[in-house]
Amino acid sequence: MKHLYPGILVVIVPLFFLFEPLLAAPPAVKEGYQYPELLVVPKASQKLASEAKTENKNRFRAHFILQIPAIMTLTSGLGASTMQEAKSKEVGGIATGVGLGWLLTTVGLSMMYTPYSSGHMEVNALADKNLEQTLLKERRAEEALALPAYMMRRIQYISAVTNFGASIAVTSLEEDNEKVKAIAGLAAAAAFLPLIFEHPWITTYDQQQDYKKKIYGPVAQLTMLSQPKTGHLTPGLELSLRF
Repeated sequence: MKHLYPGILVVIVPLFFLFEPLLAAPPAVKEGYQYPELLVVPKASQKLASEAKTENKNRFRAHFILQIPAIMTLTSGLGASTMQEAKSKEVGGIATGVGLGWLLTTVGLSMMYTPYSSGHMEVNALADKNLEQTLLKERRAEEALALPAYMMRRIQYISAVTNFGASIAVTSLEEDNEKVKAIAGLAAAAAFLPLIFEHPWITTYDQQQDYKKKIYGPVAQLTMLSQPKTGHLTPGLELSLRF
């Protein structure tokens, strides 16, 4: 039995040198592991520049997922406004205001708010002559991607709650009008579309975060492990996490 270990080593050691380059992680500079913003591909500044190029062309389509429930709520509100009872007209006016308000909000965002273009201009003006400046530039680019996503996550929840509430109020009217209430029911269902289909601002930021997460991971390499009791060296697989 004592002669078994040398025989194993004769077989394992050549395999170790054969497979070690395949299992080991590629070397990286110390600064790279300290600052993952500089390792991610594409970098945040590159992603920001790419989005800025297409933002102007897509600006009036970006909020489409918010406009569908707004149009549905507006339609149900206008329908309720044509009903006979004063209560129905009042509720219809509120629903109309909610739907119209969201339409105007999204059109206003399309016309006046271009986060990627303005963010790209700000980031592009920053110097990147050394590591500190480059790191600052990438972090500001990440902030420019994160801000519209952060804002839109809250907007979509407010949109869902207000459109759903206004539509349900129409369906709950005592006055009977099957057509109007059917439209209001569809509007109530459509209110949750922004929570089902993510806004492009959110998708863009989440995608960049996924790219960043992929630079972390377990690093596997073959090594010789010492047994606690006997002290003999045994071939083994070592896993570690590098950040």
